[in-house]
Amino acid sequence: MSQTIEHPELSAAEWKLIQELRQLPDERLRSRVHTSLQELLYFFQNPRCEGMGIEGFPCGEPRSSCEDCHQIWETLDLVAERSAKGKPLDCK
Repeated sequence: MSQTIEHPELSAAEWKLIQELRQLPDERLRSRVHTSLQELLYFFQNPRCEGMGIEGFPCGEPRSSCEDCHQIWETLDLVAERSAKGKPLDCK
């Protein structure tokens, strides 16, 4: 099957993500999640910190410190840990 907009070929993980997005109960929450995911994908696709990245590859032209990138990665690790434990994030 060729991939088209009408019949995209998605992996099981991609289908799961789409299903979970569709199951979000509130439109405002869904909109916020979509925006956050777009920003996160942009961050991954366009790394712009000084020096070498966490994975050992250059981060492109510097626009922020490595500390900024590390802070984002640490936050993502915290979210993953909390999700694995079934605990909600502390809202402040």
